Amino acid sequence: MENLKLAMLNIKSNFKNEKELKASFLISIIGMTINNMAFLFLWFYFGKTVGSLNGWDALDVFGLYGFTTISFGVFNTFFYGITKLPNYISSGNFDKYLLTPKSVLVKVATSSISTSAVGDTLFGIICFIIYAFNAKLTLLQLLFAFVFIITTTIVTFSFTLICMTVSFYLMDGYNVSTGLYGLFLSNSLYHGGAFTGVLRIIFTFVIPSLLVGSLAVENVKNISLSGLLFMICTAIFWLIVSVIFFNKSLKKYESNSLFGFGG
Repeated sequence: MENLKLAMLNIKSNFKNEKELKASFLISIIGMTINNMAFLFLWFYFGKTVGSLNGWDALDVFGLYGFTTISFGVFNTFFYGITKLPNYISSGNFDKYLLTPKSVLVKVATSSISTSAVGDTLFGIICFIIYAFNAKLTLLQLLFAFVFIITTTIVTFSFTLICMTVSFYLMDGYNVSTGLYGLFLSNSLYHGGAFTGVLRIIFTFVIPSLLVGSLAVENVKNISLSGLLFMICTAIFWLIVSVIFFNKSLKKYESNSLFGFGG
């Protein structure tokens, strides 16, 4: 409960600081929305041109962008500090998060927000409404979709944390961490029908890009208890792995700091 209160206070403070710069706040939201629209229409017309591809049609792209941009938007709105972890480590600013008994992960995760991510979230909600209306989703499908929004956000949080935690082990881990994160992000936004065979296995179980959008769309279209359990279990798995990896890496950093090698 103490960590939850700390997180809420940090998030509230971050929003208060960002909203003071109203023009910048609005420009960031509008800019990200325009950027997302460009990619959406690119893949939508790709679907229109090629027709059905491995069960995917043009309308499914709206569902894809609904899930992905909501999950990335929520993550970056509330936990953007995780993406700054490589900079904190390389600059030595990470040490300040070790000075209090509160959860280090909570303090780092809520240390910053991204105003443009608010635009991501709003854009994702609009995309999903368009998808739900045109696909005529049933109440059961909408309930599944709500659960998948939670699981996709958890996967986004978890794998981003893993990517950024890699920087604990490298002298300059920024490029490696952001490169791995970019690979995860970019493939989550690609047309789901393009992933088959080995690629589908890799981007489901090794780099879980498909768990953020494509598999959520497919499981909403073809609802099943097994699909629901798979999405929930994999999300929990990645969350557990990411937290364990972070905590083990944190102990390594603290140990090195005692001898002057940390930061």
